Amino acid sequence: MATALHRCGVLGVGMHTDARPEVLQALWQQARDQLQRDGGAPQPLCAVAVLDTKAGHPALAGWLAETAPSAILVRVPAEQLPGQPVVTQSPRMLARYGTGSVSEAAALAAAGPGAALGVTRLVAQDGSATLALALRRAGPLNCCLAHGGPADHQGATA
Repeated sequence: MATALHRCGVLGVGMHTDARPEVLQALWQQARDQLQRDGGAPQPLCAVAVLDTKAGHPALAGWLAETAPSAILVRVPAEQLPGQPVVTQSPRMLARYGTGSVSEAAALAAAGPGAALGVTRLVAQDGSATLALALRRAGPLNCCLAHGGPADHQGATA
């Protein structure tokens, strides 16, 4: 196995039933622009993490097929959200999920121990979706990219 070191990005996405693929694309572009403005090169995107109940959302499927076909979809159970070190504190999300931000918590849960937020929660103009980016800790090539491409994983194990 290769011993190359890298940091890959894991997107966390939160969405309502009325979210559309173009909204997710706009949020992804915002995240990339923010990384560039902050002096960080865009990281390889290896996974997209969502609540397990949203994994079959048509907007997510459409957006992934167009924008990130090789990214792994990580289904994060709601029980894995509380306790994640999120920055954003939405009282509504805190009451519902035990975390201030579903997108930040999902990204951190999927990115694994030592992950850090590279982009905190971004909110779509229409409010239908949120997106955050967690960066995996640098280490041996052991993330989803090492396993050869797209898959659909249950639980935050990417």
